[in-house]
Amino acid sequence: MRNPFQSIRWRLQAWHGLFLLVVIAGFCYMAYQLAWNNQSRRIARNVFEAERHLFHPLFEAARPEGADEDAPVSSSMLLERLRAHQIELPPETLLRFESTESGFAYFVLYDTDGSVLMQSPNLPPDMAPLPNDGDDYDEDMRTIDNRREMARYNAKGVSSIVGRDITPEKDDLHRLGLSLAASGLGVWIVGLLGGWWLAGRALKPIHTISQTATRIAEGNLTERIDTAGNNELHQLARVLNDTFEQLHAAFERQRRFTADASHELRTPVTILLAETERILKRERKAAEYQEALTTCRESATRMRNLIQALLLLSRQESAPPQRESCDLAKVVGEAVAQLEPLAREREVHLQTDLPHLACQADPAALSILASNLVANGIQYNRPGGSVAVSLQQRNGSAVLTVQDDGPGIPQEDLPHIFDRFYRADKARTGTSGHTGLGLAIVKTIVENHQGTLAAESPDGAGARFVVSLPVEPTPQEPV
Repeated sequence: MRNPFQSIRWRLQAWHGLFLLVVIAGFCYMAYQLAWNNQSRRIARNVFEAERHLFHPLFEAARPEGADEDAPVSSSMLLERLRAHQIELPPETLLRFESTESGFAYFVLYDTDGSVLMQSPNLPPDMAPLPNDGDDYDEDMRTIDNRREMARYNAKGVSSIVGRDITPEKDDLHRLGLSLAASGLGVWIVGLLGGWWLAGRALKPIHTISQTATRIAEGNLTERIDTAGNNELHQLARVLNDTFEQLHAAFERQRRFTADASHELRTPVTILLAETERILKRERKAAEYQEALTTCRESATRMRNLIQALLLLSRQESAPPQRESCDLAKVVGEAVAQLEPLAREREVHLQTDLPHLACQADPAALSILASNLVANGIQYNRPGGSVAVSLQQRNGSAVLTVQDDGPGIPQEDLPHIFDRFYRADKARTGTSGHTGLGLAIVKTIVENHQGTLAAESPDGAGARFVVSLPVEPTPQEPV
């Protein structure tokens, strides 16, 4: 059984749920503490108010008869009157301290020896002792069970405890705690559901990418991932699409290489088999054997040239150029010099205008480019014709021009002459061992160098090939 936490969605949900739970619990705790603090301050005010309602009538009752109303009453005077039981509280004060319902107030007054001087009828039986840390006076606002009280210790006067029942406030806080817990749980559940939905929405592009990649891996190399959008996942999708595009192109090159090789090798192989079968049917004269072997050698030579051209084209398509600083005039000049014997054989004059021009390029690939273009001009020229090779720098690019004055190329064939094995009219058909890959190789080399290639052929005015290569290569964007 698969562990659900192996899923990114489940892991995101778990972390999201934990974080949300901590946040909600912290909020509920703070809200509860804030409510409790507010309640505590309100209860303390109620206790102080009860003290005031108790001691004000006590001091008034302790005032001697005939004394000035503004004259202060001392604590010792109050203590003496309480000891003599000469003080009675007014009925409205007694009424405040008689109730036993929730929230009732109570009091007790102590003598210096700890004996009770006066107490309310509703005084709880489990009263705690007065605070006494050895000082003459001490006080403490304390909570005992369901009571909140102010205890004041006076070693030389009246000590007191005035408090009230806080059951209603505790009940209110209990209900508030349940409400906060229920609300927090509801918010947490809604947050989990929302987090699950958001995680699904966020991870949906990943699921789509995975499904598309699976279909591509199964062989559907033309399918691509939808890249509508501009977030990180869509940027990843575009990178993957570029990768799939390169993979598709590699497979296409492999398929095309196989198809082209099998197509072009079929004829020479057929010739070899036919000649060998014919010559072996019966005894032949030496001249006939020599003729058959010559035919076989020509077919084998064609196969060798074709295989070499296909391998060269494949390498140019799959490997980036090995750039180095080189003199383009020297590279082109050496390629032209190697073709001088072929030009003399075909009675074609070679003209060159090659000024010094340094550039960053692959000299071996450029030598092949120049050789193919010049050889093409020689092969498809007329006796007494010429091939002009020139080089110049224009707008930061090196421009190589190869022009012949042969029969030219029909206009309808110009868009296709750089296709593999494409041949135009009979005047330019490679019947003498040509593979039909020369211009395709030229095109691939130019593209590898980020250049441009154009072919022109005015009617009856020969063919003109113009190659434009950047002197400094343009940096490629990283994939």
